Amino acid sequence: MINGVERVEIEVIKKTLAKYGFYSFKKEPFLYVQNNEFGISFTLKDNLYGELTRAFIPSSLEELEDFLGKYSWFKKYGQKYQIEIKLSDYKSKNPQIKFIKDSKEYTLDDLIKLSNEINSEKDNAERKKEEIYIKKLKRTLFLLIEVIKEKIKIQEDSYQNLLRLKQEYHQKYNHFVEIKKEYSKEKKADFLSEETIEKIPDFTSKIEKMLIDINKTKNKKELENQIDNLISFIKELETNKNLITNKYELIKLPLELEKITKKIEIIEKASRKKRGFFAKKENIDIELKEIDEKSMTKQIVSYENYEKNELERLEEKYAMIPELDRRTIGDFLIEFDNLKIKEPDFQEKQEEKELSYEEVMTNLEESFEKRTLEEKKVLTMYHSFLRKIILDEKLTYTKDLEDFINHLENPNNILFKLKYFKKIETITPEKCLTSLKNEAKKILEISPDILKGDINVFFKDNKIIKASNFLAASNKRMLAPAQYQGENDTNYIALLKKNSKVYFIPNEITYDIENDEILIQKNNQPFFLIDLKKNNFKYSSSDIIKIVRYQNKMICENKITIVTDLVSTKIDQYKNIIIEGKD
Repeated sequence: MINGVERVEIEVIKKTLAKYGFYSFKKEPFLYVQNNEFGISFTLKDNLYGELTRAFIPSSLEELEDFLGKYSWFKKYGQKYQIEIKLSDYKSKNPQIKFIKDSKEYTLDDLIKLSNEINSEKDNAERKKEEIYIKKLKRTLFLLIEVIKEKIKIQEDSYQNLLRLKQEYHQKYNHFVEIKKEYSKEKKADFLSEETIEKIPDFTSKIEKMLIDINKTKNKKELENQIDNLISFIKELETNKNLITNKYELIKLPLELEKITKKIEIIEKASRKKRGFFAKKENIDIELKEIDEKSMTKQIVSYENYEKNELERLEEKYAMIPELDRRTIGDFLIEFDNLKIKEPDFQEKQEEKELSYEEVMTNLEESFEKRTLEEKKVLTMYHSFLRKIILDEKLTYTKDLEDFINHLENPNNILFKLKYFKKIETITPEKCLTSLKNEAKKILEISPDILKGDINVFFKDNKIIKASNFLAASNKRMLAPAQYQGENDTNYIALLKKNSKVYFIPNEITYDIENDEILIQKNNQPFFLIDLKKNNFKYSSSDIIKIVRYQNKMICENKITIVTDLVSTKIDQYKNIIIEGKD
């Protein structure tokens, strides 16, 4: 007997727990024995309030089995199918518990029926997820094809311009040699032979074959390989020695043309003077030599250095690609080289429908992937360890700013600096802060995401409305940002209604905890910026909800963990609000 409770009753609980898959007495649910009551102590994860530890005291074996059946199901499938728990109150240790979906209370039979659909729905969801992924890969492939076309066009234009300049230079140079020979009475002259310019091969048939292969391919692994192959092809195009030579010649040749034109003018002027009655032949070699000395051609780098710098620049560019998701590589190359390429129109338009939580989040993730590199950069800047600097209305020098400058000046962070903070000055803290603010203002030029369905987000705040333009929130309760620091902060639960206007940012720039000099990008860190000027705030009529947090008080007897009481450890307060987009 334990505290007046018969051992046989405890054995029944143990057997029932084992029947529903709870074999271990080292983890929840535990036996709960207090005074003349017996039951179980358990923890449920509430969608809004997080983990809640409570006791369940059944009045019969049937009631115990019914609850454990629901509890077991909820732990496996509750989050996926958006089953909510509702307590009769949030203060007592042993409240009545309901499992709710779409305002309907679900029985154990309802949950079991729902679980029978899980496998087929899971397969459909996985298949749909893969279809979306494949569509995104094909989008990247079509963009890369357009990048290839644009690169080829640039090379073709370079070839034609160089060909024209070479012909013009050839004619002028030989004209210069001829008139100089005539003026100086030279016996022979070194005329310039025509040079051959390497023309880019015709890739028309190859591109057509690429497009056919893309349209035929449905396997994601093959599509990923095609993306990798196209990246290699683009890199080969850009690092082609003939192209680099042509680019260098296009820099140098106009200067050579300018120089030879001036030399021709000097000889023609001297020739006109020579034809006069009392004219004498002038020595023009000094003037010609002076043109050579003053020419800009002496100031440009050598071809060897130009080629070296160009290849290093390209290597730096392509070194970033392995870090990118294949679905965004096309956007990266377009943005990096500032190419004017339109969105491919191959994608099917989908009819608008009521979306689930997962579908709303997927839609936001896809929307972020479609943003330009500049937009991603600005948004990601907000969601980082320097968020406090950017959102602070007063320009102040802080330890965060000092750390940020040190991070940017670290050579190991050069890729992050080039990708996200290229325009941020680090000469002085004041200039750094000003340039940060200037970059942050660009968010006003970015179109917000329009929510396709309702979702809940969380934040902590003593004052719901501030003079700032933006409210920071997260759809994960444990990541809820604190707008203000204080002991009595209220946890706000904001229901973002369909068509709310927000900025969704999935990734965070922070530093490696083990090596705080190295910047890293954390994925799956969802963050929302809610524009206060583009949304309406509605307060619910209910008062602040106080949630009592309990902790198990346990003993171990006969190798069995028994909870003898639930001890209150903390009381959190929550406030519900509704946010809707303005018309």
